[in-house]
Amino acid sequence: MMANWIDGCIDKWDNKNQDWKRYNENMVIILQNLTNFTLEYINKAIKIKYYGITQDPQTKNYMLVLSNECEKCNYTCNAMHFRENFENWTSGDNDIDNFIQDTQLSAHYNKEALEWLSYDSFYDIRCIAENDENNILYRANWIDGYIVNWNKENQNWERDNQDMIVTLKILNDPNVVTLEFTNEIKRDYEFYGITQDPQTKNYMMVFNIKCKKCNCICNAMHFQQNFVSWTSGSDHIDKLIRDTQLSVHDNYDVYKNVLEWIPYNRFDNINYVIENKIFEANWVDGYINKWNKYDQSWKRNNQNMLIILKILNDPKNIKLEFTNEINRLYGITQDPKTKYYMLVLNDICKKCNCICNAIHFQQNFGSWTKWIPYDRFNNIKHFELLGTYKANWIDGNINYWNYGIQHWERFNKYMNVILKNLNDSKNIATEYKYEAESGYEFCGITQEP
Repeated sequence: MMANWIDGCIDKWDNKNQDWKRYNENMVIILQNLTNFTLEYINKAIKIKYYGITQDPQTKNYMLVLSNECEKCNYTCNAMHFRENFENWTSGDNDIDNFIQDTQLSAHYNKEALEWLSYDSFYDIRCIAENDENNILYRANWIDGYIVNWNKENQNWERDNQDMIVTLKILNDPNVVTLEFTNEIKRDYEFYGITQDPQTKNYMMVFNIKCKKCNCICNAMHFQQNFVSWTSGSDHIDKLIRDTQLSVHDNYDVYKNVLEWIPYNRFDNINYVIENKIFEANWVDGYINKWNKYDQSWKRNNQNMLIILKILNDPKNIKLEFTNEINRLYGITQDPKTKYYMLVLNDICKKCNCICNAIHFQQNFGSWTKWIPYDRFNNIKHFELLGTYKANWIDGNINYWNYGIQHWERFNKYMNVILKNLNDSKNIATEYKYEAESGYEFCGITQEP
């Protein structure tokens, strides 16, 4: 018989606690009646590892405590951990039970076994395709995620990708489930197990479509799983966005090439730059960076970043307009009032081919008429002989662009600076060159109000 051994087996002596240190607490072991008490008999008759002897207090029978080892592997492999749990589940169908158990007993060195999955471990179940009553697909979130490996401390399976999106497909004939059937399915799908709808009593396969290029669930597949959750209202725009999403497989592709449909309410502070044509706004979410398997969503960068909204002239010829855009494109949105579709983009530096510091400065050109406001100085003192002023600059010098707060980081706050009258604002370049050659660090320009 099988049982859980609360203490687990001896590992080594612990000098500090003056006791044996143990591991694999609550491990599954086998109890076997012992009739011959000689060590010679035990070594000859018992081919698997044993830990000790116990006694049933009711029957008074002595019993060997044996390891639940696999005859093939000579240790407790994944197949044995699966076998330990056979009595704790059933699908209600012998063929399906035998099929799942066969896949689990063959999983000695890997985790690629099927499971019986309780239907209540799925949520947000939605029909996504219905060709006929025998070919219906559903989309759902799987709370537990798939098996990764066995955790000796917890004596349970460790899992990954909790709340992951999976596909459920009705299994029309449970009798067709065989190992050959599984191998065929696994060519194109990640096959996780079988479940049953408690209302319809339909058995359902739980799987995900693998990318034919990557042979795994790559970024393109994560985008595809979300196609049912959005639409622009235009077939041409939907197709363009989906085509770009299905073409991005690694994280670099996502950053450089992917487009997305962006709801208009994800923009703040929308102001026109060229009336009725180009607008500036802050994008609340920022652009997609990479897939986060822990919260099953896209990780994003540059929240509240400044972007440009440009009206799309002809949604039907969007490919041509998209091709002609040399800026960094993030996606497409639609003004709910005017119904205009708009490209969401940013200027790119022609020299750096990216959004460099020069572009961040350029984006702020419309926000100032004085480089450094005069009220950012205090303790201003006049040196009459030199014709200059000394002051403390509250903000200090620009250091670098902070993407987290979408603003410049500064250093040397309250630094001492010299304010010198600008003699000829029309020849500012000449004066700037002269001061630089005289050993001064030029910080900016202000105006006494």
